[in-house]
Amino acid sequence: MQTNGIFMMKSKPKAQATAPRDSFFENLPDLLRPEAAASILGLSVQTIYDWRYRPQQRNVPDTLFLKLNRFLYLRTSVLKEWISSQN
Repeated sequence: MQTNGIFMMKSKPKAQATAPRDSFFENLPDLLRPEAAASILGLSVQTIYDWRYRPQQRNVPDTLFLKLNRFLYLRTSVLKEWISSQN
């Protein structure tokens, strides 16, 4: 579609717009280490730890992080919901 020399894009239906977001999380394990989450999301590991230690400032859900045997993990399902609610 072209209008006065300016190209306009048609907006996609809502169902198609959410499908790629769901498929992004489809093949991930239930728990992610901060290094893996940072790599997948294109963030620094420091950002992930910042979410952990400043959750109120970043509006991070309380259930996002899980600590097992001194190791920190992120719950993929909570991460998916949180990212979806941010967009």
